[in-house]
Amino acid sequence: MKILIVEDDSTSLSFLARELQSLGYEVVQTQFGDRGLDLYKKHGPWASVLSNYKFFPGVEIKNGAELVTAIHAINPSQRMAIMTAWCEEAREKLPQALRFLPVLEKPFRFEQVLRLLRERVLPL
Repeated sequence: MKILIVEDDSTSLSFLARELQSLGYEVVQTQFGDRGLDLYKKHGPWASVLSNYKFFPGVEIKNGAELVTAIHAINPSQRMAIMTAWCEEAREKLPQALRFLPVLEKPFRFEQVLRLLRERVLPL
């Protein structure tokens, strides 16, 4: 299964990618929202998209809420989640259609990511 991860913290990004790859997931990673959207447009849909709420802002995409909103506009059935320490702020930035998007509160355990993927990532 292909997973797209957008996370500005290189330590968290490499840890998530390494652990998911060790379990057989195909992981594509970036630290930038604009690049995440480009990757989605070129290679989507994905089994899941995991995006940090705050990452290096780009010209088009300034935060994770904007990224998941842009992806939702392309594919409303895309499975996604936001990772953040600012859960309330992230939820407030989401459009009504994405208010129930899963939000993983940082710091989280890797098992929480796996549970989310197992619950939400079913064969398409």
